[in-house]
Amino acid sequence: MIRCLIIDDEPFARSLLADYINKVPYLDLIGEYSTAIDAIEHINSKEIDLLFLDIQMPELTGVEFLKVIEHKPQVIFTTAFSEYALEGYELNVIDYLLKPFDFARFLKGCEKVKKALQPKLETKVESKDYIFLKDGNSLQKQYFRDIYYIKGLKDYVRVLAKSKEHIVLYTFKELLNELPERHFIRIHNSYIVNVDHISAIEKNRVLINDQYIPIGRTFREEMNRILE
Repeated sequence: MIRCLIIDDEPFARSLLADYINKVPYLDLIGEYSTAIDAIEHINSKEIDLLFLDIQMPELTGVEFLKVIEHKPQVIFTTAFSEYALEGYELNVIDYLLKPFDFARFLKGCEKVKKALQPKLETKVESKDYIFLKDGNSLQKQYFRDIYYIKGLKDYVRVLAKSKEHIVLYTFKELLNELPERHFIRIHNSYIVNVDHISAIEKNRVLINDQYIPIGRTFREEMNRILE
């Protein structure tokens, strides 16, 4: 997962970016700020992989902000002023989104970041082959290889595995951070699947353990890319 932060003084712009981020399976929104000054401590904690940064902001502009922070993640500038593009690239930002931009243009920028971070993502060591899930009053050990799929139930998720079923308090993105990326993918707003258990793929659904799981339109392209 690519951990993201938004810095923009416009509430609508922050809301739109957050909505776009939540549509991309490999992005995880860590936080958002209306001023660059408020975000400095968070950025310097080195927890952020990707920063969506507005340029024209009060007190400290996006350009000035990049010049003072210690830890520089991947940066995508978001601004309504095209004259800043050259200066942005001189600061080694990975992309420049001119407002207003649509989801397709946003996704294109994210793919650039994903490609740039791929070596880092691929070198993550899978130190374990299981997860402990809080089921009722106990923690149940669940091996990744035995999980068929995971279904979202509002604030909870249902984990379907061989001879077991867990109902646990998790969000999808929290759970994806715990799962090995090369085995589990999100294919729908409500489903994460273990690709090792997919027995058939049709146009709009996959078959796992005699159960058909729908493929969401937003996730279809990403799923096809991973399976290829």
